[in-house]
Amino acid sequence: MSARPVDVPTEETIEETKARLRRDYDPYADLPIQAQLDGLARRRAQLPLSWSGRGNGCWVVTGYDDVSDLLRLNNRGVVSFPNEPDGANAVGSRAAMIPIEIDGAEHRQYRRYLDPQFAPKKVGLLEDHLREQANRFIDGFIEAGRCDFVEGFALPFPGATVLAIMGWPLADLERMNRWTSILLHGVPGGTMEENAQARGRAHVEFSAYMLEKIPEWRAAPRRDDVTSVMLDAEFDGRKMDDNKLFDFFVLMMTAGLDTVQSVLSQTAVYFAHHPEQWDRMFETPETLEPAIEELLRWATPPVPTRTVVDDAVRFQGVDIPRGDRIHAPLAAANRDPKYYPNPDEVIFDRTPKPHLAFGVGPHRCVGLHLARLELRIAFEELHRRIPRFELDPDAPAPREHLGLAWGVEDVHLRFEPGPRELA
Repeated sequence: MSARPVDVPTEETIEETKARLRRDYDPYADLPIQAQLDGLARRRAQLPLSWSGRGNGCWVVTGYDDVSDLLRLNNRGVVSFPNEPDGANAVGSRAAMIPIEIDGAEHRQYRRYLDPQFAPKKVGLLEDHLREQANRFIDGFIEAGRCDFVEGFALPFPGATVLAIMGWPLADLERMNRWTSILLHGVPGGTMEENAQARGRAHVEFSAYMLEKIPEWRAAPRRDDVTSVMLDAEFDGRKMDDNKLFDFFVLMMTAGLDTVQSVLSQTAVYFAHHPEQWDRMFETPETLEPAIEELLRWATPPVPTRTVVDDAVRFQGVDIPRGDRIHAPLAAANRDPKYYPNPDEVIFDRTPKPHLAFGVGPHRCVGLHLARLELRIAFEELHRRIPRFELDPDAPAPREHLGLAWGVEDVHLRFEPGPRELA
C-alpha cells in the first residue's frame, strides 16, 4: 500500500503493534482546524500509521497515498458502515446512510440512478437559478454593510441548491437548514447531553416532516428532479420503502448543505485576512477554476472512516485485522507535502495534483460537479457585490469545529456594498 512502511517486528502480535504505534487521536477535539492539521502533520512524519486507543479504538492514516488507497478499497476489504463503535452513524441513525454507507452491488444500483442527475450537463441547467438565489441572499444583508456570513449566505445558499435539485419546497429552507446544522454540529456551546437531546429532537422533527411529505410525493405527477427519480427507482425489483427514502433524504440534506457551507465559511475567513488573494482569483477568466480547486484542497471538511471486513488489510506493513476501523482525515491527505509543497499555504497556480476533497473510488462524491458550480457562482457574485471585506471587529470572532466534517461558525463580515446589477 505504501512505499514507506513502518518497521514491523516479525513475531509481533497485533496488540503489541497497537501498543507500539499508539498515539491517541480525538476527531472531536476542541482545537482550531490548523492546530488539528499540525498534529496530523507531525503524526504523518513520525507515525504514518498510528493506533488511537480512545473509545473502541481506530487506526489513523494521514498520508495522501494511504488515504487514497483506503478509499479505493471499498468493496475490496473495507466497508463504509458502521463508522462509529456503537454502530451509529454521524447523524445518530443506526441504519446505514443511503448511499454513502452502502457498498457493493447495492451501492452501484444507487449510483446508476444518481450519477445522471448530478452529471455536469444536468447540474449546469441550475446556473441561472443558483445565481438568482445567491443574489437574493446577498440582498438580504448588503445594505447593512455587515453580516453573519454563515447564517446569511454560506448556509442558506447550498440549502436552496439542495431543495432545487431534490424538488423540495423552497419555503421549507429555513427549517431544513436548522435541522441539518443541529444534526451535524449540535447546538452552539452545548454539552454532550444537550447536543444529543437537540439532535434527537431534530431527527424526530425531520422524520415527521418527511413521513408526511413522502406519501404526497408518491401520489404527485413526476418531475425532473432527484426525488421523482428515487421514488420510481427499483432495487432488485422493488422500490424503496418510506424508511429507506427517509434515510436517503437525510443524507442528501446533510451532505448537500454541510460541505459547501464549510468551504465557503473557511474561505471567507481566509479572504478577510488575505484580500489580495480575493482579487487574484479573478485576474483573468482562466484563474478562477484552479483557484477553486486549491481552496477545496485547503479547506477540505470530510473525515471518513472505514471498517475492515477481510481477514486483514495491509497498510504501512501492518495487517489491520477484521473489525478494526481506519480513520482518514481528507484534509490531512490534502496537506501532504509529498505532493503539495508548502501545503498550509493557498497557492492558486500550484502544479496540478488531484486533491481528495471529494474522495476517490466507489464513493467519490456524487455531487462534486454541483459543488464546484455552487462555489464558482458564490465567489463570482460575492466578489462582484462585496469587492472588499474584513472580519467585523465589533462581532464575535469565528469559531471552528472539528468532527466528521470540519467547519467554522460566527463569520461576521464588514464591507462596502458593490453593484446590484450585472455589468
